[in-house]
Amino acid sequence: MSARPCNVLLIYPRFDGDTFWNFAETCEIFGARYPAAPLGLITLAALLPAAWSLRLVNRNTETLTDVDLQWADLVMTGGMLPQQLDSLEIVDLCRKHGKPVAVGGPGVTSSPHMYRSANFQVLGEAESIIGKFVEAWESGAREGVFEAPKFQADVSSSPIPRFDLLKFEQYLHIGVQFSRGCPFTCEFCDIIELYGRVPRTKTTPQMLVELDTLYRLGYRGHVDFVDDNLIGNKKAVKAFLPELKAWQEARDWPFEFTTEASINLADDPNLLILLRDANFVGVFVGIESPDPATLVAMRKKQNTRRSIPESIHKIYAAGLFVTAGFIVGFDSETGSMAEGMVEVIEEAAIPVCMVGLLYALPNTQLTRRLARKAACTRSPSGSRPRAPINARRG
Repeated sequence: MSARPCNVLLIYPRFDGDTFWNFAETCEIFGARYPAAPLGLITLAALLPAAWSLRLVNRNTETLTDVDLQWADLVMTGGMLPQQLDSLEIVDLCRKHGKPVAVGGPGVTSSPHMYRSANFQVLGEAESIIGKFVEAWESGAREGVFEAPKFQADVSSSPIPRFDLLKFEQYLHIGVQFSRGCPFTCEFCDIIELYGRVPRTKTTPQMLVELDTLYRLGYRGHVDFVDDNLIGNKKAVKAFLPELKAWQEARDWPFEFTTEASINLADDPNLLILLRDANFVGVFVGIESPDPATLVAMRKKQNTRRSIPESIHKIYAAGLFVTAGFIVGFDSETGSMAEGMVEVIEEAAIPVCMVGLLYALPNTQLTRRLARKAACTRSPSGSRPRAPINARRG
């Protein structure tokens, strides 16, 4: 049975103003309104029935109006944890206007109790569950929770994102995704909790069709591979990159690429050459701490037993620039980390760094450890002591 017509308003929530997702000055220089486009929502859009009419409003770049809400039969929203406040505001707004609202994405998947006021919760990867949601909506359901099995979405069958819904001029770059997941076990990270430790990859033809779609729509310039760790599955990415290079050559190099990767990228000269030859120009690396004991404590083993500056300079030598991230607030720190961080940054000549306070993200190893510690230190009367300090940092 074919789907009935439905007007779906896709709303991308605002990021908190003090998160690293905001580069207001950079956007101003390049005439953009926001750094990254909402890849998750336009991928969701491609999973919805063709008979449904779709509109996209990104609250980071444009204004949501009453007219938009009046048009909609159904609102679909959701995003990451730094978008939680606005996601909840959107839910309240939809309720006020009498519009059914479905919330999905990593934010609600990590903290579903925060979104009880939404009509629908879609938990986990959309490819595995959106069909059941559509089926329920078509049958008349107006409330429900739909949860995908963990780590089982077949990304090789994921559709081409609806890039046509984007206003390219609003963004510094457009994102694509080759893989999901990361093989490492960093204690503070929620990626392995959301997407697993066995990276799943798209096929090479599938990825090239996505890039072809962007190309045919007239987009040129910066494309970011938003993978949690592009080199998590080295075999797959090494097979993909030569084909990507050939695709670029055949079209006179329309795109320059950036991505995120673990620092062990520096250990593979051939992979570095493949990235450079495909026109990757930059990579974000999570350094986290200059203190080896802290790296061991956080289970970031890929950063131990190596010179961080030497590894960064190996990446530079291959022709890629490096931006980096640091975190402060680990229990294993014995003093101020500032001096050590400055030393690493200067020795590695890293041009852009982000420093954040440790936050115990929902459903991570760190959160579970802190919860166990709190449970073990309850007083005999059963009262809970003051929470461990890291649990309150954000």
